Amino acid sequence: MVGLRLSIVERLSGVPARVLVVVFLAGCTVSHRMQPVSPVDVESEAGAIAVADGESGPGSHSCEARRTGDGMAVRWFGPHRDPDRRSLAAWCSAVGPVELRPEPAPYMVRPIADSTLTVVTWNVHVGGGDLVGFLNDELGYDCDAAGPGRLSRHFVLLAQETYRASEGVPEPPEGAPVRSRIAEDPPSGPRLDIVRVAERCGLALFYAPSMRNGLEAGEHGREDRGSAILSTLPLTEPVAIELPLEAQRRVTVVATVPGPGGSELRVASVHYDVAGNILRVLGTGGSMRVRQNDGLTEALDLMDPERGIPIVVAGDLNTWSYRETVIQRMLETYPDSPPPGREKTRGDWPPDHLFFRAGGGALELVEGSYRVVGDAYGSDHKARMAIFRLR
Repeated sequence: MVGLRLSIVERLSGVPARVLVVVFLAGCTVSHRMQPVSPVDVESEAGAIAVADGESGPGSHSCEARRTGDGMAVRWFGPHRDPDRRSLAAWCSAVGPVELRPEPAPYMVRPIADSTLTVVTWNVHVGGGDLVGFLNDELGYDCDAAGPGRLSRHFVLLAQETYRASEGVPEPPEGAPVRSRIAEDPPSGPRLDIVRVAERCGLALFYAPSMRNGLEAGEHGREDRGSAILSTLPLTEPVAIELPLEAQRRVTVVATVPGPGGSELRVASVHYDVAGNILRVLGTGGSMRVRQNDGLTEALDLMDPERGIPIVVAGDLNTWSYRETVIQRMLETYPDSPPPGREKTRGDWPPDHLFFRAGGGALELVEGSYRVVGDAYGSDHKARMAIFRLR
């Protein structure tokens, strides 16, 4: 931390004080207001809703990647500010379409006597995390078992830094933002992208890329990376939320899963930025994650103004401390959540968290089930998980 402070001072030397003041004031007044965003395919129901309700019509900072590969409808939300929307569209131009496979393998629909649902959040480090091994060891789910023998309990896995390798990922337009490629190998077995994991394991999948994973192609094609939901239950009402832009484009994926007796649970896989450039840090007073979180909360409230639907929001918040303002905001929004605790999920830091709102008592945390998984399974993050009872 001392080295970081010295680096900041050195980089700020020579910057006029009046410039720093202007940057600081401008950054602290940046809006996080959200609105529906028009998909390219405005003939879909989701597109029609967005065009009718939002201020962003067809062709207004649009992006082909907001389509799903098979044309199924995904509803989109994004920032109201024009600079955010313009920059997000540039990032979006370098990635492939959303991947939505809402139905798990047919044998998954069979009822299980236990009404509990295990929810896991895990940053899988762009292929480095052994998802197949994790499912087998931690959830008792053998991806290579025959048919119904795989399933003993239902689960939803909210994943961050997943990747997709495909020739369907386009060549980026000139000048489009592209992040350096991360290509980590898991400790055992081949590196698997999120689509191949879903296919091999028979799971429902909702994946939305946030950014391109390097310019070069991997073994199975060009790559992008982002957040995903894997589930043994069907995924309905898919929503993608482009967060207010800070350091990188971040897309939160949201879906609804069915519970027993007609109940439902909304889940969201979240990834916030760790840091921006020095002027942005100064300009926001270090509140970048707060702005992203406020944008996410507003978008979710647009979907459920009464906050009546049970919801689990989890992911890599890139927090340095459990005392951070963004954690306190989350606890206010999701008051049924347990204290975040001090467990380290990446090195000496606690970036990964799980929050929930019971929705009038329809969701209950099973006592003693909220924990950090001891093994990182090749990722640079450890998973956090909890078991819920749906009423």
